[in-house]
Amino acid sequence: MAPQARIGLIVTAIGFFAGIWLFLAPFIVEYQKVGQDWVDATKNDLWTGGALIAISALTLILFSAFALRDAARAAEQEGAAEVEES
Repeated sequence: MAPQARIGLIVTAIGFFAGIWLFLAPFIVEYQKVGQDWVDATKNDLWTGGALIAISALTLILFSAFALRDAARAAEQEGAAEVEES
């Protein structure tokens, strides 16, 4: 894996977990009381966290799809090279 791809994967994973934290923070830190109307900070954390989770998850899915595509191409090229050598 190229160093740039590894850094991108790490940053995306950090963004994913940051989104999960933002989404859950109002309830873990308890600045949103159970049963009360949501305060603006809770709404902001839920929207921002949800967006981070969605974008990061999509990026991770695409990263995996492209990695599988590259692995399949490499396997095809190895198979074709073995056939030519025979």
